[in-house]
Amino acid sequence: MNVFEETLTKILKNSIEAMGYELYDLTYSKGSKKGKLTVYIDKAGGVSLNDCEVVSKHISVVLDVENIIQESYILEVSSPGINRNLKTKKHYEDSIGKECLINLFNPIDNQKNISGKIVSVTDDGVEIQSGQSKIFIDYKDIKKAKLNLI
Repeated sequence: MNVFEETLTKILKNSIEAMGYELYDLTYSKGSKKGKLTVYIDKAGGVSLNDCEVVSKHISVVLDVENIIQESYILEVSSPGINRNLKTKKHYEDSIGKECLINLFNPIDNQKNISGKIVSVTDDGVEIQSGQSKIFIDYKDIKKAKLNLI
């Protein structure tokens, strides 16, 4: 997450949580004419289209008041989905016991992609049960990770 996305997260997190949702993640990308802010929300029992609409209207007002995005942009509010990306320690903790796919910057045992069940999480990384092996992967070595439930 870049500095701008971290700033947006700080601005939106409390407001979204006050509505009963979790700010799971957000991304901001600049386009040639418009930027795109995608906000991923979650809650127990899942997120409906109505939830996305309610949160979208609310955070539109917050963003207008804060005036942090200077260019024209599109706001999209979405559920992180069943095969959600894993980016934070909390994401991994919430996914203990679930199958995931991790893409690495550098291979471990000649593998750049490791799939398996999340066994444990520490401040430094995540332990995966892959076949008969348990593999500890440092967060800094993870290029991309997501749940692999389908």
